[in-house]
Amino acid sequence: MSHHVSSLPPALSAKRSKIFCIRLTAHERQQIEQLAQHLNLPDSTMARHFVMEAVAFHSQQVEESALDS
Repeated sequence: MSHHVSSLPPALSAKRSKIFCIRLTAHERQQIEQLAQHLNLPDSTMARHFVMEAVAFHSQQVEESALDS
């Protein structure tokens, strides 16, 4: 059975000390900033949430594939 992770970013959590940089086009950056503003969140918080949601989803897919094998 598939478990869906919430699309809504969580409340602020622990302090973070590691930085992960990605290159974006101006348009991609603008889209992220606009959605973050719409959600009333810092853009880095929103982006981190969606990256971690994707990691959780794909990790679950890998685990389910291993169980099916």
